[in-house]
Amino acid sequence: MPQLAGKQSGSKLAMALLCLWLLPAAFGQEKLPQEKSSDESASVQPAAATLVGYALQADDEIVVHSVQVKEITDKTYRLDRNGEVNFPLVGVLQLSGRGVREAEETLTTALTRYYREPDIAISVTSLHVETISVLGAVGTPGVHQLKGPTTLLEALSSAGGVRGDAGPVAVLTRQKVWGAIPHPDAHQIAGGDDVVEIDLKSLTESRKAADNVLVKPHDVISVPPAELVYVVGNVKKAGGFPLGGKPSLSVLQALALAEGLDPRAAASRARILRPAQATTAQIPVNVQKILEGKAEDIVLRPNDILFIPSNAMKSVTMRTIEAAIQIGTGIAIFHP
Repeated sequence: MPQLAGKQSGSKLAMALLCLWLLPAAFGQEKLPQEKSSDESASVQPAAATLVGYALQADDEIVVHSVQVKEITDKTYRLDRNGEVNFPLVGVLQLSGRGVREAEETLTTALTRYYREPDIAISVTSLHVETISVLGAVGTPGVHQLKGPTTLLEALSSAGGVRGDAGPVAVLTRQKVWGAIPHPDAHQIAGGDDVVEIDLKSLTESRKAADNVLVKPHDVISVPPAELVYVVGNVKKAGGFPLGGKPSLSVLQALALAEGLDPRAAASRARILRPAQATTAQIPVNVQKILEGKAEDIVLRPNDILFIPSNAMKSVTMRTIEAAIQIGTGIAIFHP
């Protein structure tokens, strides 16, 4: 019997040791789901962190959570264009410009008229959409959505890019509320808005890093069309020709863009038509002598019209010139 008792006590001791050995492993297995849950919460954390310091704005969408206040819990509310929300019980509250915690405090304070200690939690479910305006000589002028940090070059690209008849600069105008434009040539205009002209060639060729500024909500980007000179009448390719950033073109340069005179041209009786405030001035010019080097080349200003008559015309009348202008300025603009 003593031997049997000894065996039993030894067996019990072995079982106890085995349980002690298995106990940490069992607890470890119970912790595995907790570790997984921690990983899952970590994956959600960056999304929540993006709203730290964020101030609510018009058109944001929020959801209010509360155990006590059944009238508002788990419902979606959108801030109107004034940044206000019309809640049950408390009515209209101004939330624009407030952080999420401030908005919770504002709603909690309003509800204390009906509840002793209302439990309120607010989550932002949808952010408002910011826009910019891209106007002028671009592929698709109009209002475009601003999706994350966007540079001026990206904004122009999203608007279809700069057209061939664009002028040499893009004009960026920014509302005062968004601060100054970070560019050395930026300056304020009436009303406190900031404006800057940026050379498009320098921008597209990345000559200056400062040119490719980050755009802000409600910025207006305007690309004015290029100034033109027109060559109409008896030339091989009549139409309007952009100055391409130059202040002017000469008669010979304009003729080169128009691919020269046609065989019926009366070059000695040409006219430059220069629009004035009330009338259009006519300036006689002997293109033949300029071509022969016997007369000085004449400078054409923006919107000047060089008219080359036909040698079949006995006289150049205003009616003839007007007909040529109507035909010539309706022709597509050519780009050298």
